[in-house]
Amino acid sequence: MPVTTTNRARHLLAAVRVAGGYSLATYAKAVAERAAALGYGHMAFRREKVARWEAGVEPEMPAQLAMADLHGVDPEQVRARGWPGWLLLALPGPDVLAPFAPEVTLSALDDLTADPARAAGAPLLPASVLTALITNWTAHVQNAIAHGISGGYVGVEVSTAIHARLTALWHLDDSLGGTACTTSARTDLKMVTKLLRHARHTGQLTTDLHFLAAEYARFLGWAEFDAGNTSGAQRAWHAALRASAEAADPAHSAYLLANLALACVYDNQPGMGADLLATARDIAGTRTTPLVAAMIDTWRVRATAATGDAKQAAHLLAQAESAFERSRAGDDNPAWAYWMCRPSHMAETGRAFLDLGDPATAESLLADGLAALKPGAMRDRVLYLTWIATAQARHGDLDAAAETATTAMDIAAAIESGRCTTLLADLAGELEPHRAAHPIGAVLDRLDSDH
Repeated sequence: MPVTTTNRARHLLAAVRVAGGYSLATYAKAVAERAAALGYGHMAFRREKVARWEAGVEPEMPAQLAMADLHGVDPEQVRARGWPGWLLLALPGPDVLAPFAPEVTLSALDDLTADPARAAGAPLLPASVLTALITNWTAHVQNAIAHGISGGYVGVEVSTAIHARLTALWHLDDSLGGTACTTSARTDLKMVTKLLRHARHTGQLTTDLHFLAAEYARFLGWAEFDAGNTSGAQRAWHAALRASAEAADPAHSAYLLANLALACVYDNQPGMGADLLATARDIAGTRTTPLVAAMIDTWRVRATAATGDAKQAAHLLAQAESAFERSRAGDDNPAWAYWMCRPSHMAETGRAFLDLGDPATAESLLADGLAALKPGAMRDRVLYLTWIATAQARHGDLDAAAETATTAMDIAAAIESGRCTTLLADLAGELEPHRAAHPIGAVLDRLDSDH
């Protein structure tokens, strides 16, 4: 009867031994007998020896070759993969390091669904094996992309890999700012464009490649906007709108217009921004999730407040909050909406109340939003802090404004965002009338030297 265990095997050898029905002692004896039969001489077969192997001591090569023969593993694989990686070949199920191919994929899927109990006792894969697995997968996807660019057929693995790169870029922008991301976005967009032009693809994959082109172009526009290059951003958004039309994704089309609209607000064209956001909301209509509707309406609050329409801004904020309350974790939200938080916690909402002449409410909302930010959102942290300092200065709390502004400058020094640089320059203008106050004078001197 096989040996059973309720504990996770800590070493691949332990998993192999248990799967074969061996105790420490019987395994030591079986390996010694196999070594003798192979002509490697007589080995001691104390259970302590196997226990040391499972604790991390690497067996001598004759012992490894005896184990491999015991489990039917090719000795060449022992030498090629090394200890303990070759032991994966002695375990049930498909080889983790097998080439990426359709038949291996099906075998892995069959294995995954066949015996859920087996996973409970499976060992953790060594770091070297995980590294090799990811390296092999990456090489396979890169080869598939190269094959597609050369005119070959591309499959879903290419789309999956490009989506993963895109997601990483979104979060890099959160941490480093748009300037640092423009080159990567442009390079990946060039790759997607080549796939659209040269690769063979059909149906949903064609649609998805157009979406990827639209989203990379949208993101490039956003990164250029954040870097302070609005004309470059508009050029990117023009291309994004064309690619989005091919993808026929109303929510993403609305998101594109919302990006363009917010840039208009920052460039002192709030009326144009409000009109574009109203169009975005109409495009999204009822074909999107409450979370996306809340996002668009929140940016409408900022645009409308910038035009001076306090009543409409308040109405839109209530509408955004209502939509947000209807959103649920199970909604089919687009991946690009990952950053959306409660509308009243959005930086743009706090800024709207500054535009409406209510710095106390602005500071309160911005402070709540700042507290809710994820740790990696460094660029947004600067936005919140800069506008909080502005609110504090406007209602006369100069010591607090100086302290907040200093924190904003400290964080801004580690990111590359032209938008943050501009906002800090605007903050300097807010603080200038108070230069005679000692803490404010020190902040202004630093702002002057940094910019």
